[in-house]
Amino acid sequence: MALRRRFLRNTALFGLTPLVPRFNMDNFFPASFEAMDSMGDDELFTLIRNQLLIPPNRIYLNTGSLGPSPVKILDLVHATMRTLEMNPVVENWGTLGKQMEAVRELVAEFVNADKEHILLTRNTTEGLNVVAQSLKLQPGDEILTTDQEHGGAMVGLDYVANNQGAVIRKMSMPMPSKSEEEIVHTVKSNITERTKVLLLSHVNTITGLVMPFEAIARITKPKGIILIADGAQALGQIPVDVKAMGVDAYACSGHKWLMGPKETGLLYVAPDFKPQINTAFTYSGFGSYSASSGTRNVATLIGLGAVIQWHQEIGKDRVHKRCLEIRNYCYDHLARLKGLHIISPEADMLSCGIVSFTLEEAKNSEIAHKLKDQDIIIKTLPGINGNRISCHMFTSKKDIDDFIQALGKAI
Repeated sequence: MALRRRFLRNTALFGLTPLVPRFNMDNFFPASFEAMDSMGDDELFTLIRNQLLIPPNRIYLNTGSLGPSPVKILDLVHATMRTLEMNPVVENWGTLGKQMEAVRELVAEFVNADKEHILLTRNTTEGLNVVAQSLKLQPGDEILTTDQEHGGAMVGLDYVANNQGAVIRKMSMPMPSKSEEEIVHTVKSNITERTKVLLLSHVNTITGLVMPFEAIARITKPKGIILIADGAQALGQIPVDVKAMGVDAYACSGHKWLMGPKETGLLYVAPDFKPQINTAFTYSGFGSYSASSGTRNVATLIGLGAVIQWHQEIGKDRVHKRCLEIRNYCYDHLARLKGLHIISPEADMLSCGIVSFTLEEAKNSEIAHKLKDQDIIIKTLPGINGNRISCHMFTSKKDIDDFIQALGKAI
């Protein structure tokens, strides 16, 4: 807690220099950090909704693609950029550079890791590519994944397969998945003697399924299978503990559910796996700035640290509870509509803020366009004639009511 507050005191949120406007934390949080504990959820999350630039009449249900940043995070990034430009060399390798490096420790605390195992990246894809480029496989070795992964995760696997002769095998996960046992059985039954790598999304980008990594790690570790997690849809809506998950690598972005500056991300590499990470980008170490990383975007990475601190002060469990509450409200109302089929899990333990559905007759793109005309923003799921709804902490039940009414008419 002390580290997080010291970090914000040292950033532009409190004024980097006398020439940069000072930002009052009373406008960022309630009167004090502690005041949030006494606020009801509706009051707190309405306050947070008012911190966003999304117009009041817009219903934004696509955080799974890109999340909106709070105004004061944007102010922080802008003020940091201005400070940098006042004295670029001194600030980049001085005060601001030190603040950027401090973000690694904030990230480590947020995911329960050690700082030396955290690499700051531009996005999930870059983190997964660092891991992919470090894999050393033999022709015929298998990389196991699912047929529901994001293209950003697959590009690194395709690179390995094309350059090392490895084979990518894709298993189908049930839609919707009904139990942890069903998921673990699906994974276990698809592992062969040639399986060397297993890549899974922590939160499935299509259905919102929360993958039971702890149970899966108990299968992969004894077999020496490298377990990689794509955390793009997880961090910022569900608590993440990389040590408890048992993963060898975990990559995610800061600009989705974390609601941080765009083009920010992080990669965690487990202690036993870190010696295998060998790319040009990491050749000089995992520091936020190194000879092999070159100059970084100091302002956005400092913004990433601030938005992580913001989540910490709100409370990861409180955010998770709210996302699940709004998602379940949305799920229940979707279940009453005709003309669609929900493909997201129903059980809370497998669920998060995402709920998705396929359409029986209506076309998903046409539905999305009709809703967009009413300033309701959702995600189309190509290939399955589906749509995805992201219910973040700033989403209200009224937002869902209005969305459901518009969706019913559109169908």
